[in-house]
Amino acid sequence: MNKITFIIVTWNSEKTINPCLESIFKSKSSTDEVIVVDNASKDRTVDEIKKFKQVKIIENKTNTGFAAGCNRGIKEAKGNFIFLLNPDAEIKDNFQGMVEYFQENKEVGIVGPKILNTDGSLQREITPFPTFLSQILILLKLHRLGPFSKFVYPNYDYDKLQEADHLMGSALLIRGEVFEKIGLFDEKFFLWFEETDFEKRAKDAGFKIVYYPKAEVKHIRSASTVKLDPIKKQSIWNKSLIYYFRKNQGTQWILFIPFTPLSLLLAAATSFKRTKF
Repeated sequence: MNKITFIIVTWNSEKTINPCLESIFKSKSSTDEVIVVDNASKDRTVDEIKKFKQVKIIENKTNTGFAAGCNRGIKEAKGNFIFLLNPDAEIKDNFQGMVEYFQENKEVGIVGPKILNTDGSLQREITPFPTFLSQILILLKLHRLGPFSKFVYPNYDYDKLQEADHLMGSALLIRGEVFEKIGLFDEKFFLWFEETDFEKRAKDAGFKIVYYPKAEVKHIRSASTVKLDPIKKQSIWNKSLIYYFRKNQGTQWILFIPFTPLSLLLAAATSFKRTKF
């Protein structure tokens, strides 16, 4: 039987970490190991975690970012399966079914469940690897508009078990052999694109990435990042985007440079709309 280590990276997650942890312990008759890496939260996140005596807490003195936080937990993990779960997510149904599928299909390196919003609607988590067109549409805030959406979110059947390029990093079950073969997450990504880069490396190394719809996770999208100033958030996203393309797409990253100032202006406009006078 494979041992599972659940790894959660928190940052000011006091309102969501308790139900997240409770969902883990409800999902199995006996949970193997739970590690929470806290990135210097300023709220009561750590106090909430300490209510769960069986959870191992790693407290970073500074916010090291998501990739580095995951890596610190992975280095401490005893399990040969790693389940990465966002602190704003809760395991809902058939987690054990997903684990059994993973155990039976050794060629699968990463598997992800169906992810739902709090109202039960679907979060579109399956996407191709980033292209210049898809990322320009996101930079210009056009990716959710009707005629453009299909270039970022193709029309997948979310009730079908299927191979994928990219799955959202909010809930991923990863085989230990993947880390042994390709290494850990690239810590040059502070936030965003770290799981995309990791999944690309895994796929290039011959591992399959599979979407498993029979298991479900509820996810409050951007519960932590919504606390960031929109301009700062956009700046971090831009930096990760350019680094991803520099690393994986040759010189194509240069083409994004003219669009990044406009993306910051659009973020500033968003910030202005949220300001109350």
